[in-house]
Amino acid sequence: MKTSTAHEDYLKAIFKLAEHSPQATVGTSAIAERLNIAQASVTAMLKRLSTDGLITYERYQGARLTNAGSAIAVDMIRRHRVIETFLVRDLDVPLADVDAEAEILEHAFSSALIDRLWQHLGQPEFDPHGAPIPVASEAPIERRDLIAVFELAAGESATIVRIAAHNATQLRLLTQLGLVPGQTIRRAEPIPGASDVVLQIEKQTRAINASLAQAVWVIRSKK
Repeated sequence: MKTSTAHEDYLKAIFKLAEHSPQATVGTSAIAERLNIAQASVTAMLKRLSTDGLITYERYQGARLTNAGSAIAVDMIRRHRVIETFLVRDLDVPLADVDAEAEILEHAFSSALIDRLWQHLGQPEFDPHGAPIPVASEAPIERRDLIAVFELAAGESATIVRIAAHNATQLRLLTQLGLVPGQTIRRAEPIPGASDVVLQIEKQTRAINASLAQAVWVIRSKK
């Protein structure tokens, strides 16, 4: 089935929003926020995707990918992450900018060309943000024992291994704060009366809100 750029963006968004619970339905409001689109427009598109057999959709309940929709979403995620890897490794595109560039290019590259590019890059397992690159036709399963940074207790140290930013603004801010894969951090004592997560990054202290804290995935340091 030939799909449009909009179809592919929606399917990829639904997949990512349900990444940790593949059988869960994804609400219209969550999709609208992810794609920065009005809810009315999202509802109309979900109905079309349902008619095409790419999702199951019930009003007020949400959407879930069918096998056909999931296959397209996985293919798009593979394209995106391979392109990001190429842009960072071979073209030195800054980490903060690479997601937006890959969003444009992923629709122009064929799956066959992506396979050749992946081979050229040495069959990388992860993209520059630490997210797994799926093998063709396989879901990008996260096999590492990761936790979000807000799950660390005060005083615990960890290494950042994946950045799961929801948008370019989040990605740019996290990069500016030095919260990138490979960086070792320690959770500091909370600020009295504040809900921010306070992190020690080398000799600097950074406070991030709950939304950003959910986008930083780490592996606890061994004691």
